[in-house]
Amino acid sequence: KPAHYHMNVTDYHFDVMLDLFAKALTELGVHPDAIKDVAAATGKIRKDITTGCTVRMELAKKNMEKGKDGLFKRLGGQEGIVVFIDRLYDLIAVDNRMKSKFVGKDIKKMKEGQYVYMTELLGGPKVYKGTDIAEIHKGVGLTDYEFDCFLGNMEKAMTGLGMEDETVDEVIISSEEIRAALLGRATGIAAHAKVVDGKCVLERLGGDMNVEAIVEMMYGGFRGDPRVKYFYEFSKEKLEGWKLKMTQFLVGAFGGAITYEDSKLRLAHYKYNITDYHFDAFIENFFVSCELMESDTAAVQDAAEVLGHVRKDITSGCTVRLEVARKRVESAGTDGLFEAVGGEDGLKLFMDKLYEHICVDSRIQHYFSGSKLDALKASQGQYLSVIFGAPITYTGRPLDRVHAVMSISDFEFDCFLEHAQSSLRDVGADSNSIDEAIVIMETARRDVLINRKPHDVRKTQEAASAKTVYERVGGDSGISSFVELMYEKATADVRTKSFFEKNKAK
Repeated sequence: KPAHYHMNVTDYHFDVMLDLFAKALTELGVHPDAIKDVAAATGKIRKDITTGCTVRMELAKKNMEKGKDGLFKRLGGQEGIVVFIDRLYDLIAVDNRMKSKFVGKDIKKMKEGQYVYMTELLGGPKVYKGTDIAEIHKGVGLTDYEFDCFLGNMEKAMTGLGMEDETVDEVIISSEEIRAALLGRATGIAAHAKVVDGKCVLERLGGDMNVEAIVEMMYGGFRGDPRVKYFYEFSKEKLEGWKLKMTQFLVGAFGGAITYEDSKLRLAHYKYNITDYHFDAFIENFFVSCELMESDTAAVQDAAEVLGHVRKDITSGCTVRLEVARKRVESAGTDGLFEAVGGEDGLKLFMDKLYEHICVDSRIQHYFSGSKLDALKASQGQYLSVIFGAPITYTGRPLDRVHAVMSISDFEFDCFLEHAQSSLRDVGADSNSIDEAIVIMETARRDVLINRKPHDVRKTQEAASAKTVYERVGGDSGISSFVELMYEKATADVRTKSFFEKNKAK
């Protein structure tokens, strides 16, 4: 993680590396199942590789949501941008990776155009009257590599001019906005949907109805998957609304009519603690649903690639909050957290509130009952006090030994964290302190879930999709019609007539 933290490695770059791994292994004749396992194993380090970039870019976005005029001022206004562009072109002139793109060009004229264009892009007055940026670069043949080199030189130029890291990040984010236009690339999630033999991913999956059926099966799987079940513990009405939105999004993402804008995804998921672990479980459920629907394998792979492009939108809120909290804990320790929740008295009140919640929660209350409840509460209170920064020593047994005789699931651990969050709010902890507390408690997940069993997604989805006889004959109305017709036939059938020769009321 430290090795990659200051590199601008995004999920897009990580997915490219996974694709290259798969191609190399295929070329070497490795079995497809082994290739799939390599991808799964490698996927576990995604967060270590991409977190630094994700956090910097998300914090820069939040700053820019307040307006770019502050960025323009921090860059030194018009004069500062001129100095920055001049320094940038000095670096490009000696960069063997991209200087050939500028051979024979009127550099002075290009710089003058960029002075004006970058002034507007970075929050200055809207004075650019030149040719559209996409039109200027049409036919130039720029690649991601060259654009990344350009951004790298921008970063060097700003760093050399003594600009702060936050300012550098905001400039890079602003410049990222024009990547698609410069490279002549379509925008939006649907732009990633591959077309094969004239058919988009949606058509190759069987159309809208098949996607709707895939989503239905996925939701059946989610409700039984302990890794993500917590996020789907809502009313039937709410889940039906979510299913509709997911279907609309997938149809558009796979090349069909766009009725749900992918720009809404980030805001819709930002407040939830959805990690890469959860997103990978979602993708696994998608694969299994497609397998059960007997969808075309190549189309499913292409669909999964499309979905990979929204990973950041789904997980960035959690990533940023928890990473910022982790860095605060690393730099300042947990002493401040202990004081933020009210010291010894605050921790006692927190534990009281926590046990009030969990002891009436049917999902996890069975772990918190019996004659030893007070002893359990005291031991757990001591443990949480220590990890929150109290100046005491934990004298209980190690967590993994305590939980070795239990089979606690991710779902149950998530339920516990939910009550911990609400209890911290009850005692007046602020949002930053709550995030720090959750980060610290998350470190215990592995020891608490010491007996976590592998989840069989296929078996869960098959069970969820199986309908009862009652459902298969049409429910109440179907049974009513069936009985009515059966009696009509039974009273006319000589083999059974004598049993049914009663008066009509009877």
